[in-house]
Amino acid sequence: MSGNLSRRALLAGLGAVTAAAVSPRAALAAPDGEPGETFDVAITDLGAASRVLNFGNGVRVGNEIWFATRQILPTRVAAYDLTQRRITKTALIPGVPGLWGIDAVGTDLFVSSYSPGLLFKVDTVTLEVTRVLDLKEEVGWTVKASPDGRVFVGTYPSAKLWEYDPATDRATDHGRMDPDDTYVRDLVATDTTVYCGIGSHAGLVAYDRATGTRADILPAELRDRTFGAVCHLAGDHLVVGISPTAEILVVDTRDHSRHQILKTPNDSFVVGITSRGDEIFYTTRPSGSLYRFRLGDTAPTLVGVPIAEASNVRIGFLDDGRLWAVQTAGGIFYDLDTRTTEALDMSSPDLAPTPERPMSLCHAGDRIVVGGTLGVQVVSTEATAAFDTFRVPFGGEAKDMETYGGVVHMGVYTLARYLTLPVDGRAATEVARVDAGQEQTRPTSLTVDRRRGLVLMSTEPDYGRWEGALNIYDGQRIRSWRGILPDQTVQSLCPDPHGVFLGGSIRNGYGTTPTTSRARLGYFEYGSERLAWLVEPTSGGVIVDLKLIGRVLVGVTSEGELFALDSRTREVLWRIDVGAAGGKLAVIDDRVFGVDGTRLWTVPVGRRQPTLTVLADGLNQSWFGAPEVVTDGVRALFTTRGTNLIRVDLS
Repeated sequence: MSGNLSRRALLAGLGAVTAAAVSPRAALAAPDGEPGETFDVAITDLGAASRVLNFGNGVRVGNEIWFATRQILPTRVAAYDLTQRRITKTALIPGVPGLWGIDAVGTDLFVSSYSPGLLFKVDTVTLEVTRVLDLKEEVGWTVKASPDGRVFVGTYPSAKLWEYDPATDRATDHGRMDPDDTYVRDLVATDTTVYCGIGSHAGLVAYDRATGTRADILPAELRDRTFGAVCHLAGDHLVVGISPTAEILVVDTRDHSRHQILKTPNDSFVVGITSRGDEIFYTTRPSGSLYRFRLGDTAPTLVGVPIAEASNVRIGFLDDGRLWAVQTAGGIFYDLDTRTTEALDMSSPDLAPTPERPMSLCHAGDRIVVGGTLGVQVVSTEATAAFDTFRVPFGGEAKDMETYGGVVHMGVYTLARYLTLPVDGRAATEVARVDAGQEQTRPTSLTVDRRRGLVLMSTEPDYGRWEGALNIYDGQRIRSWRGILPDQTVQSLCPDPHGVFLGGSIRNGYGTTPTTSRARLGYFEYGSERLAWLVEPTSGGVIVDLKLIGRVLVGVTSEGELFALDSRTREVLWRIDVGAAGGKLAVIDDRVFGVDGTRLWTVPVGRRQPTLTVLADGLNQSWFGAPEVVTDGVRALFTTRGTNLIRVDLS
């Protein structure tokens, strides 16, 4: 539908909304409180913002490989039958947006979820799903079974170890494995010991099941790493992948002082480990490489790259000697002799690409580019679509985007990468990435300084690390200013003719504790290449976005405070509450628009405190990150309702 909507049509389109929010003529006050225009608000549903099939883990149970989904709804587990060579079973996991941990005891599958952290049992024969444990945590990161049939779960953010006995239905909280850290990222269990990989400051805890004592056995030379990220037992040896250096630690479980460390060249993360006798195989990210070594070797051997840039999150052996791998996009078989890869057919009526929570939006002419998992979705801006929606796949997640010069510029997680996509293109290209020595991983904002042709990208540091960075790409290389905002991450950017405004976040890398209480706002001068000034314009902890309208700089915090200050004098002009949360802003003329997860709002920007007007309510948005609205710059806005993309026309 297009054009003006009747009140009844708006009510039907929005669901449970307030009457004021859906008036076909929303009164919008002019700057400085003067009477202003009124607009007819027409809302058009453009369908799912992004669809993807995304898996977080998997495990082999007899003749089946079970896959667990994440970041898509509804959440499911699905069985790939090795004989029939197709998906034959699926089971719904209710009330959670995704799964991380998975293992099996007999024919029962155990999976752990996030937001909230729960443990479920899935009978792989009857497909009955039972919630067996509330972990009282945000995330159940890892699930592993012990030889005696107990199920152990590691959590975030309290780094706890839970034990569940399926035979008695009894659960035991063994407490924090590290009193000062946040993750039990992975674990393995023997009859006597549970080994826990700790982060976001790397540790490796040996937990004695009989006495409850804990000992950190991570060698001293690995103490400055971020994670003991992946754990595997190969006979009497514990094999641990270390982040962010993709090192392999091998520990003799009979004598923890006996260990060796193997270096992996030119990679960052170990994501999957398996073994066959004394042969160890492991996969890395972001390259997607597969390595092999024998116990006692001093260096690994590159076997091949089954799928470049892929994340093989769980690997194992088939009976015929081939490797199987669960990847974020599906699954593969890999023949070690011929070095050939076979992609599994994951198609199923119950396992089609599913709407995901979008991460970012970008207006690009006749299309909206939606950032998601493993690529971006491209959607027509028109009610009658000018083209079929399609996906541009690549490894990683586009956290922020902007269109300039016929190109979509993207800041991509992980490894703080800068990618480009021609507006009419079907393939993205990595242009540059922040130097690994800067320890940056997650872009928080990306914008283009159109006067100077510079791409500006802000980033937060790796897990457990401090000091975010301002990164500037000049067409040839990226230069970084780490720690440009003291003790804070650079969260948002806004260029002006002589430099760039930097909005801060009190949070640094995940797993760190803030040392400041208020977000800072700074100004970086191009000429001097230094921070010219620093103020605290808000009581909020994160400045999510910044926009410059004339001389007035407008910012919004994650807590939902919109503030304005004079960009020259740095005088704070006003502050107002715009809702439950702050998100990315859009500008049309002298108006700023935003969403808080439920409402689409606007305010006129001037020197006097404005009045907020709600344009739509009851949006029930589902974002993976901050909510966002983008615009064509004239009269159309684009945001989401649930996981659907909507167009909002103001006329």
